[in-house]
Order: sequence, then C-alpha cells, then structure tokens
Amino acid sequence: MSPTISVIVTVYNRFELTKRAVESVLAQTLPVSEVLLMDDGSFDGTSELLPEYLEGNPAWRERVHYSHQKNQGPGAARNNGIAKATGEWLAFIDNDDLWLPQKLEWQFRALDQFKDQCGACITDAWFMNNPYMKMTLFQLAGKQHNGTMGMISDPLKYMLETNSVVGVHPVWLQNLVTPTELARQVGGFDPRLRFGDDDDFAFRLGCETKFCFVNMPMVLIDRTPPAERHVGANKRWDHQDFRLQMAQLRYEKRLRLSDRFPGEIRKTIRKNLAAVHSGWANLFLQKKEYGKARKAVAEAARIHLTPALAIKWALARSAPRLARKMVLMRGESRSRRTLGIG
Repeated sequence: MSPTISVIVTVYNRFELTKRAVESVLAQTLPVSEVLLMDDGSFDGTSELLPEYLEGNPAWRERVHYSHQKNQGPGAARNNGIAKATGEWLAFIDNDDLWLPQKLEWQFRALDQFKDQCGACITDAWFMNNPYMKMTLFQLAGKQHNGTMGMISDPLKYMLETNSVVGVHPVWLQNLVTPTELARQVGGFDPRLRFGDDDDFAFRLGCETKFCFVNMPMVLIDRTPPAERHVGANKRWDHQDFRLQMAQLRYEKRLRLSDRFPGEIRKTIRKNLAAVHSGWANLFLQKKEYGKARKAVAEAARIHLTPALAIKWALARSAPRLARKMVLMRGESRSRRTLGIG
C-alpha cells in the first residue's frame, strides 16, 4: 500500500513561483495525498490569485488546499499545516523551490530499506539562481556519503558537525520527509523563531530518531541573492542583530536540553552559543557600545572559554578601540573573500 503524504507549502507572496512549486509536487512519481498551501500574510495579490487559480484548475482542486493567516512567520504557518495534515507522512517545500519528480519515490525506498530504524529521510539538493553556489547541499555541508542510500545513526552529531566555513548542515525542510505523528510529538515549529525554525525542528527530530538519506540531488533550492529574495517581514533577516537574536534563542533551547546528550554534543552546543555572544560583542564594538561589548564577550567566555575569547575579553576591557578596529578589519577581509577579491 502506498504511503499517504501531506505536503506543506509555505507561501509568502510570489504567486507564479508558488504555482511552479506546487506543480513539482503534483508531478511526483509517488503521488501525494494532499498539498496544503499555508499563506503567511501575502500582500502582493497572491492571497487573491491563489484561491482563484485553485478553483479554476481541475488538476489542483482534488488535492490542493489553501489557507490564509495574518503574517506570523513560517513556523506558525507550518504548525497550522501540521494541524490540518491528514497524511501519515509530512514533507515540506517553500514556494520558491522545486522537487525533481522522483524525490519522494527515492525517499520511501530508503525509508523502506531502513524501516524500524529511521523516522526521517533527507536527500541531496542543488542550488539555483546563484552563480556562486555551484555545488550540492551535501557538498556545501562537507558531507561525503557512499552509496545511493544510507543511514545517519547519530543525527545530532551529523547536524552539529557542519562545514566550519559556512556553518551549514544538510537537513533542510525542502529535502525532509518524516511521520506526521512524530512531527507533532516533537512540538512542531517554534513560532518565536521567525528564522531558523527549520533548523530547530530538524534538531528536535534528531533527538528522537535516526535519519536515512538519498545520496542524489532531488530538490532545487532557490538561493537568489537576499536583496532580491527578502521582501516584507523577511527583510528582518538582513539585520545582524535579528539573526543573532534568532540564533541565541535556538542555542539556548538546545543548552536546556543538553543534559540528555553525550558530552561531545553538549560541548558543541556551548561552543555555538558562545560564538553567538561573541558575535554580539563584535556588533556592539562596531557601534562603539563598549560596555555592552564587554558584557557580551564575558558571557561568551563564561559559556565556552577559548584563547581567542580570552584575548578579545582583555582587549574589550583595556583597549576597546583597538578591539573595534580589529573587528572592522576582520569584517572587511571577510567581505572581500565573499566577493572573490581577497
């Protein structure tokens, strides 16, 4: 018997892209049971166009369902989708991404191979609309897998051991399938996280089950430059203080759960949280808010002391202007590397 699969599509503007995303879901060789379009307060006409298109498209009417909510963030939209889902399995796609036709078929082959062991499955993915990202998701994350399919027996370690340059792991919502009941069991998505809710959800899944993988790119993930992709409420992501707030919330949540984790995992969580406070210190130094910078670097050192943090703490106390100059120089160097001129 074929699995029953509910697919949650988060919608925020971009009517034409949403149509393409839904068509890629409906074209799966393993058919889905339903597609839940969760509109998180679109303001560009999408909230009027989608219901009209759905009503006039017989190919959609049977399986595609549309819901609209006031803008609350993608986590809240996905939670509403999880509450409405009737399928035994859940999959997710953003409205600017695409699935290749055999994505779900291959994932359920892997889940069948590792049944009774894995409660989630991911695939590799390609990036599109960005000339600087000519690699797959697994390659970007520094993960090398042998064979077409396999099992990730320690998903927390797998997600925490990211590529140190880009800080990315390969468990993204667009390439994930998991049982609906398990998604509900772990509490769905944290609506406080306007960004990073997907990472938080994947981590909590990893606390409960092993993952399997399909070692082939089965998703096309849009990575149009942020200046073009971020509109409306999404523009908040372009502000460093907002990104730090979201990261701090995620890692503080993990630290509260860490008593149940092995020592190596707890250490990595503390290291990541300390890096967030160090990032706050850098931001405050740039703004010449030296008192706040000293408190932030002291908190980073308290959580996970390293020689580099010890030096930053000493400079922030005794020579804050020099510390600021070093932060600015490091930021300029990083920007030059990003642009390919340094």
